[in-house]
Amino acid sequence: MGRLNTWYRILNGTYDTHAEPVGNLDPFSRWLIATRSVVFVMTANSVIIGGLLYLLGAGFSYGFLLPFSLALVGLVTAHAASNLFNDYWDAKHGIDTSVDYFRPAYMPHPTLSGMMSPRGLFSLGLGHLVLMLAITSYFVALRGPLVLVFAGLGVLFLTLYAGGPHPLKRIGLGEPTVFVVWGPLMVGGTFFVLSGTLPLWVIVASIPYAVSVTTVLFGKHIDKIDYDTPLGVKTVPVLLGEAVTKTVLKALILIAYAAVVGLVATRFLPVWSLISLLALPRASQLFRVLSEPRPKEAPPGAIAWPIWYLGYVFNHNRRFGALYVFGLIISVLAPVYI
Repeated sequence: MGRLNTWYRILNGTYDTHAEPVGNLDPFSRWLIATRSVVFVMTANSVIIGGLLYLLGAGFSYGFLLPFSLALVGLVTAHAASNLFNDYWDAKHGIDTSVDYFRPAYMPHPTLSGMMSPRGLFSLGLGHLVLMLAITSYFVALRGPLVLVFAGLGVLFLTLYAGGPHPLKRIGLGEPTVFVVWGPLMVGGTFFVLSGTLPLWVIVASIPYAVSVTTVLFGKHIDKIDYDTPLGVKTVPVLLGEAVTKTVLKALILIAYAAVVGLVATRFLPVWSLISLLALPRASQLFRVLSEPRPKEAPPGAIAWPIWYLGYVFNHNRRFGALYVFGLIISVLAPVYI
């Protein structure tokens, strides 16, 4: 039970990495921390949304289970690889090189914490890519070469987000990249490998959750403004400034809800999708936090300081995503349109 509790706390984001050294962890717990598995829920939701949109039109059959399961494993593996390579390239580019920087401060860095060498980190990322490419090969055989377009774009974004001579996150393109990947690419890609088609309404239906995931990166990068600015890392919050970014973040959250209402009103989705509006109280709490200055020191009981805004944005995303998925599940069982 001890290990299960540790795994749960890591996945739930309540594991205190400052109080519990990584040297005492089992190998699977180390993998969960190294891959930043706490955020896998966002990828899982995108895949589930794509699968439910498919079921909404095609209905359930047992033949759905294998390709859906492989899509889920493949995209979570790709997300893990992206996080591993992100840490590798950030260290190589001189960003994650000190325990005083944001990333190692709130969660052990795979190399700085001593969990593995830079070469080991790179090799682990490659291992995840191999598994992802094996699953891609299955879908190429199933759906044809167009699958390679989705896989190729995924690898391209994975590589360029933190790697290459001009990483996307260093030139203000990290946030738009997240929108494309967790919306049209993941939701649309899942729908395509299940059906062999990609109608426009699926891309449109991916927008609410894609916007919500993008807000998570906004929250993270607001917390990192003072860390990124001296290093020349030009995220959107660095370019716009904290005050303007908070306003944009609030607008994005409202856009996510408005998109759900619009999708239902235009009969793109059944009325049950409005269940996601039950996350509005969590959004209201987030708005109050965004209207206040960030604490100068860690509040009592803070687990992942210097995270502040990110924690509230991520909690809102989890609530919104869970309700959006739940609404789609009911929609599949009882599709009712306006």
